[in-house]
Amino acid sequence: MPLSKAKFSRGMTPLQYMDQIKVNKQPFLDIYRSVEVPAEDVAYFDNLAQPLRLAVFNAEWCGDAVSTTPTILRLAESTNKLEVRVFDRDKELRLTDSFLPDYRAGTVPVFVVLDGAMKEVARFIETAKTLVPQIDAMDEMIAREAGAAPGEDARTVARGKRMAFRVAHAKEWGRVILGEFRQVVAQGLALPPGERPAVGGTEWPPPD
Repeated sequence: MPLSKAKFSRGMTPLQYMDQIKVNKQPFLDIYRSVEVPAEDVAYFDNLAQPLRLAVFNAEWCGDAVSTTPTILRLAESTNKLEVRVFDRDKELRLTDSFLPDYRAGTVPVFVVLDGAMKEVARFIETAKTLVPQIDAMDEMIAREAGAAPGEDARTVARGKRMAFRVAHAKEWGRVILGEFRQVVAQGLALPPGERPAVGGTEWPPPD
């Protein structure tokens, strides 16, 4: 399903999106404010011959979205070569899934980079691939820790600890996320148009 220029234009700007967040707003904003965009990432995008468009399919409830989306929005704020529109994945499920293999339907967030003619250059799915071991270690550490106090919901407590961990590691994880995002965009631009998009982010093995 192609993403038209008209459809893209109806997405939310980053500020509009952040203003309307209902779930996980504070950790999202904390990460957005904490991320430091490396100079080499800004320089890469600043030196692009033509601006690019970036469609972000996000879901407020997703932990990876809370880490990855504000990080990439900070990058976009740092350069005039990325025009961003954000879409609520839950309202655009069919469109979002059109950028995913069938066995990964429902994965979020999804970042779609397009050229001036609305042709896809690159996709970045979920978060940085090299962060997966650290995310798994975070989950294992929190699972080992003491559970909820009397009257508390264990899942709610664990979710809060994961969010706090993501915020505490925003700068470190942000550098990794932005490095991989820049790399997949560069790979996509280097490909002949007929071989695009380049795909980056997490990977799942296809089912047998």
